[in-house]
Amino acid sequence: MTKTSRTKIERFLDWAEKQDRGTLANLRRGFSSGTAHRCWPYISRYCDLRKDHERIVWQTIAAGFATHGSTCEAGNLGTTMRRLALEGSSGKPEDALASFDTRFRRLLTCTMATEVCLHLSGIIRAAKNKNNIPINYATLFNDLYYWGERVKLRWAATYWEEHVTEIEKR
Repeated sequence: MTKTSRTKIERFLDWAEKQDRGTLANLRRGFSSGTAHRCWPYISRYCDLRKDHERIVWQTIAAGFATHGSTCEAGNLGTTMRRLALEGSSGKPEDALASFDTRFRRLLTCTMATEVCLHLSGIIRAAKNKNNIPINYATLFNDLYYWGERVKLRWAATYWEEHVTEIEKR
């Protein structure tokens, strides 16, 4: 693949951005195991539906993008969670982060990406409802696809790093 080639996830996001409300409604069904089959026709050209890990990651990203529709070029889910905690908070940053701490730590304790996917619908909906905080779906896809300690550390660094710096400045 050349450097100018677009990845599968980039092609998918471009495609999804142009879809009608009916298709997006079917994609949103990917959040529920009972109705996920409604999004399979749309993601089947991007993944092997027979592989649980691959299918669940793709249907989660598809459902998230169809629900939220706002993507950005920078940041990971740690950045998004940080913004969720801090935006609209009138108190100290450390207090705002503490209120989201349990939710964020729950993600970091997941050993498999499929576990993380179970928690993402609420986070994605919160990002949409709270000033439409953007999510980098391409990065989120890669993080879920290659879930492990490195991803957890990157998320943790972006969630807590600035918080530590703010405290040290005082």
